Amino acid sequence: MKAVILAGGRGSNLNPITETRAKSMINICGKPILEYIIRGLKDAGVSDCIMVVDHQKEMIKNHFGRGEKWGMSLSYAEQDKKKGIGGAVLSASDRFSEGGYFLLVYGDIVFSSNIFLPTLMSFNSLKAAVATICIPPAPGEYGNIYMNDEVQITRIIEKPDHDRLGNYILAGVFVLPVSFFDILKDVGGKMEDAFEKLLQNNGLHASIYEDDWIDIGYPWNIIDANKICMKEIDKTVISNTAKFENNVTINGPVVIEDGVVVKAGATINGPCYVGKNSFVGNNALIREYTSLGAESLVGFGVEIKNSIIFERANIGRLSFIGDSVVGEGVDISPCVVTVNRDINRETINTMIKGKKVDSKLQKLGAFIGDGAIIGASNTILPGTIIPHNAKVPHKSSLSNSDF
Repeated sequence: MKAVILAGGRGSNLNPITETRAKSMINICGKPILEYIIRGLKDAGVSDCIMVVDHQKEMIKNHFGRGEKWGMSLSYAEQDKKKGIGGAVLSASDRFSEGGYFLLVYGDIVFSSNIFLPTLMSFNSLKAAVATICIPPAPGEYGNIYMNDEVQITRIIEKPDHDRLGNYILAGVFVLPVSFFDILKDVGGKMEDAFEKLLQNNGLHASIYEDDWIDIGYPWNIIDANKICMKEIDKTVISNTAKFENNVTINGPVVIEDGVVVKAGATINGPCYVGKNSFVGNNALIREYTSLGAESLVGFGVEIKNSIIFERANIGRLSFIGDSVVGEGVDISPCVVTVNRDINRETINTMIKGKKVDSKLQKLGAFIGDGAIIGASNTILPGTIIPHNAKVPHKSSLSNSDF
């Protein structure tokens, strides 16, 4: 069966992280989200994929090429950015002949165990269209589906009333008949209308996925996705080229890649990931659910917890980074603190496209775009978003009102 992966989304709600990369190319534990999807498909026996691309498409093509590294056959289709998800799906329609089925995958989902295996098992048993469903990670943020006693989907509601929230949502994985392309064309490329017509004419069965799942819609979902991936680290794996000085403490499980240097007195508490050629300075504390990208540098006495540090970032001595995402090539000077909770213990608000959004989290740090330079002794308030390539003077107190 051939798969169509929707990998062209810009994810404007995720700025500044997605200003410089496609949403599906956000790195978690050393691999982009899209690579987890590709590996999952391969393990499920799917090796022929069409990636629908648009925003930062060359980054995707350069990373995956034709898929030989993963034992896949990859090709690319370019979507019309003005036509939404339906248009993205239709951009792959000319790659299929009449009859049969295809696997449709949204490129911004992160999951623990392989989500494709139960979906394909359901299809092989039913020989009919299948939609994977799951329990939402947060109530009220997703559309709902309704089923009958035979686990057939009877209704899909994109924006349900808060007093009518269901237990399951669509999980971004479908096995659909090739005729779905014609249905989608008939309704003007509107996915919700196309699914409604599919329900009426062909039926749509549910495959229930019960493990951890999230789609990345907001910046803090990157932290959620990182935690899902880290839960799969069940043993310590340390490269034989990594170098450790005396009095280093490692409490597993951790993954430490080639060329890593860890200086005396440092502590790494797993689950953690430390990317290739990274440097962890004296007396640094790397706490649970931290991912350090390749060639990142962590200075003396730095503490990092529950954060994603992208490649080639520099965290200056005596800084604290908590519940945050730090972009590629960011340079953080000494003694910078990302404050990660409100003094009144309220949930943290942040600014998304000029509007205040409640993260519903009581602990949330900062989101720092690629290439930003943060001066020494800065205090960054909870939920602050710093644009890519920003330059922040020394000794400031930063919030969203500063950008």
